[in-house]
Amino acid sequence: MGIIEVRGKISEKIWGGRTPEEILSKRFKLFVLLAVLLSGLFWIYRAKVGVGFLPNFEWFIPTLVVVGSLSLPFEGKRFWRELNRHFGIVVLVSVIVFDTLLFGLRHMPIFLFRWSGFIFVWILAVRNRISVFEGYRTLLGSSIVTAAVAILLFDFWTGVIGCGLQWGFSAAFIGQIPFTFYHLTSLLFVPPLVGLGKMLVRVKVPALSSLRVGAKAKEVVS
Repeated sequence: MGIIEVRGKISEKIWGGRTPEEILSKRFKLFVLLAVLLSGLFWIYRAKVGVGFLPNFEWFIPTLVVVGSLSLPFEGKRFWRELNRHFGIVVLVSVIVFDTLLFGLRHMPIFLFRWSGFIFVWILAVRNRISVFEGYRTLLGSSIVTAAVAILLFDFWTGVIGCGLQWGFSAAFIGQIPFTFYHLTSLLFVPPLVGLGKMLVRVKVPALSSLRVGAKAKEVVS
């Protein structure tokens, strides 16, 4: 068996399928796996550069929102359906592990607000479920609005309520304002994430086409 043939079989195994539904399912699984990888890379990035470097510029919440908002039914094993459904819990575990290893338990009161804030973000994203087959602009607009609301709620919950309980609500609110403006720049990650999701689920499917009498039939794909 040649190298080209092996590559073709591997590509078919990962990327192809017997039916459009099977292909879509495989590719959306790949999208979820890439989102898991991006979430893990974010904590590696934070460990390398430190939390003081652009502290509120992150792709973590945008990834949670985009994966939570896009909806596509899975075929096959239950594992993939559960991973997509509970993606937020999977990445939350990575947050807890990272925070605990890097900072220990001395900031536990703040961490409890931080961790629960990510749960709120995931719930908000899931409630925004929208079909991945919608147009790019529709998906992008909905995802950006949801991500912006998620960032505002997350910052209010963690920065104003969480920190306010320790240092006073007035000081926490005033101090949080510039950080929230910085945080909203994270919306820059939404367009490429939505574009990646749309690109991965572009699958050619047979479509019926009306023909005039006497015309030759041909396959039409979209």
